[in-house]
Amino acid sequence: MRSLILLLAIIGFQNVWSQDLAVSEEILSELTTVQFEADTNLYSFRVAYPANYDSEKEYKCFLGLSGGGQSMKIVNYCYAAWFRSGYFKDYITVLPVVDPADDTTNFMDYGLERIKEILDVVNENFRVKPAWLIAGTSNGGVAAFNFITAFPDRFEGLIVAPGKLSEDVEITEAWSHLKVVVAYGDQDSKSWIKASKTVAKRLKKVVSSVMLIPLKGQGHILPVTFNVDKMYDPYFLGKKYI
Repeated sequence: MRSLILLLAIIGFQNVWSQDLAVSEEILSELTTVQFEADTNLYSFRVAYPANYDSEKEYKCFLGLSGGGQSMKIVNYCYAAWFRSGYFKDYITVLPVVDPADDTTNFMDYGLERIKEILDVVNENFRVKPAWLIAGTSNGGVAAFNFITAFPDRFEGLIVAPGKLSEDVEITEAWSHLKVVVAYGDQDSKSWIKASKTVAKRLKKVVSSVMLIPLKGQGHILPVTFNVDKMYDPYFLGKKYI
């Protein structure tokens, strides 16, 4: 029975991302594809560079982890709907893409070594400041929590919309400097809404600040037309915990 429930959950999750994920060429033109090798692994990224980018200058880094299977098509859509904000005009926005040759890969399944490798690849190939902002949605929200769990000192903040954190993970004092936003669509499934509220309560006991943000009228997938700054305003402008 447990295997059947898991299978149905996976099928349902895949169906969520089977909708129209079209993105305009104007938005796609903001992204550049780069690839880097590390050991035996090849990592692909979609990157949005700041205006007047100077390769000799050091920039803040925004790492965005997409949902679903994190294919190129989904990453492009997640950039347009979740990660494209005026707040990041002075950041290097880095969006990992799964290796299409490996259909078993998902960033939420990365262990400690692979997480370290992908972070090191970004550090070695871009001039970025030490503390990053990480965000994720759905599978990417799960992955973002895993990245924080592995290396909390590598990040200054976390934004998930939505995300889940395993109950087995201990939120330690190493997280105490983090500023966190947990957003969720108020029309999303009950399980994602519950997970968002639960993790916000857990984080409140340890992190520097946590803001729980319901996105009114939204489901699991944000439309490209959604004003995504509603998700980032609390992080950059400040707002009390709800």
